[in-house]
Amino acid sequence: MKIEIKLEGENIQQIFEEISKFLESNKEEIKKLIRFLANETIDVLEEKKILDRGADLYIKINRAINWRYRQEK
Repeated sequence: MKIEIKLEGENIQQIFEEISKFLESNKEEIKKLIRFLANETIDVLEEKKILDRGADLYIKINRAINWRYRQEK
């Protein structure tokens, strides 16, 4: 797949108008792209939450083991 975007214009207004036309003519593809990016972002955020929970659980287990070991001495 190859995407080529060429912006030509005299000023920022003309460039903005061209970008607007592009977005209007490709609404469904833009929606799919945004959905994909949103889903990937959610996956990454949830992955971080899971890793954080795992780290917290590891610390709690480690403390419990250490406490029990000290009690047995």
